[in-house]
Amino acid sequence: MVGVGIDGARGGWVRITYDSISLCLTISETLEELLIEDAMHFVDMPKELGTVDEPSRECDAWMRSRLKERKSSIFTPPIQEVMYEATYEEANEKSRELIGKGISKQAWNLVPRIREFQQITADNVYESHPEVCFSVMMGQEATHRKKTIEGQDERIELLRKYSLSSPWKWKMSNVQVDDIIDACILAVAAYEAGVSGLSLHPKVPTVPSVAVPQTQEER
Repeated sequence: MVGVGIDGARGGWVRITYDSISLCLTISETLEELLIEDAMHFVDMPKELGTVDEPSRECDAWMRSRLKERKSSIFTPPIQEVMYEATYEEANEKSRELIGKGISKQAWNLVPRIREFQQITADNVYESHPEVCFSVMMGQEATHRKKTIEGQDERIELLRKYSLSSPWKWKMSNVQVDDIIDACILAVAAYEAGVSGLSLHPKVPTVPSVAVPQTQEER
């Protein structure tokens, strides 16, 4: 079993693979070329979105419920109906007209990546979130913000339970350390899900969901 964690980075995507021993880093401009046949993939990016009829995603509410202190890391993505507007201003205005709420600049800046993710039809490629996976695997959310030294050390402590590899030590101008650590957490979480069981929230196949490893109680 290979677990694959993928996170967006400046100008592309960062991938970490985990095979029960090593955490290996790859950078690519496109998501599709990072997919591996028969692997379990966790991607830190929204895929299935809310709509005019159901604008709120239950999976976002569930993730925020897992993160009392870090819930601000869960942003609200645009609804599907504004995904192909030409500009932020047009998308924001249309969203307000359709559902009475605008969209954040942060959400709009991820639209090209969301569009790309929506084109992926391969099996075993799931939306996930590193902070939520950390919470599930550790039994509690992270204490420190991921961009702080304390936060990085806290997350690396989890990763050391799986591997002695340190791909976050690579120096790259277009990839931040926390992006690599996020992808590492997703990779070991995807591996755990592939080996011990996958859990989708909510557990309804027709609505947007987020993937995490099963907890001990679920197995």
